[in-house]
Amino acid sequence: MRAREFVTESQGKLASSQADPLQHTYIIPGIRNNDPYHAYRLGVAMARARVDLAGEGADMPQFHSVSAFGQNAVVAGFNDNVEAVIDQALKLTDTPGGKRLIGSKISQEPDWVNDQSIARPFKGYPR
Repeated sequence: MRAREFVTESQGKLASSQADPLQHTYIIPGIRNNDPYHAYRLGVAMARARVDLAGEGADMPQFHSVSAFGQNAVVAGFNDNVEAVIDQALKLTDTPGGKRLIGSKISQEPDWVNDQSIARPFKGYPR
């Protein structure tokens, strides 16, 4: 890249020799390039918007600007021991806000999940 190319670019407006080939190229000022979560959510929203604009989104669930996880850290543990570990780590790092359980304390399969094997049992392996 030549100096005149990035000097022009840093002025906030591209030269016509750079801008003219960029058909339908937009800058979204509300989303910073160092904010990958919001860039991801914009991509998800754009995929949803295509369905809505085509008139096919009538039976789609409501779209939310943030997911259940948001842009927060997620910790998944195997048992109740993880709660004390998280609490201690939050205390050690002076992290405000605590923790919020978004799942359940026991793993439960939804009713529609087939939890019975279709394989027949064989001798020496009772079911």
